Amino acid sequence: MPEIKHEVRPVDVNYLCDKCNQGMMAQCGFMDETSGDIEHRCLICDHKQTFQWRAYPGIDYIGADEAL
Repeated sequence: MPEIKHEVRPVDVNYLCDKCNQGMMAQCGFMDETSGDIEHRCLICDHKQTFQWRAYPGIDYIGADEAL
């Protein structure tokens, strides 16, 4: 099968704290290889939350002509 290429651009992805709605969540632990859980904490209120298979902040890629 031939390669297909298209232009992409990076976008910054953050998660807004569910408790204070002001701070950004930041990874504060390692991923549990069994469950995929990654512990995060809010940079403002210290609220802790676990995400599966996703670490914040992060970078995603979208098509160059796609809207956010």
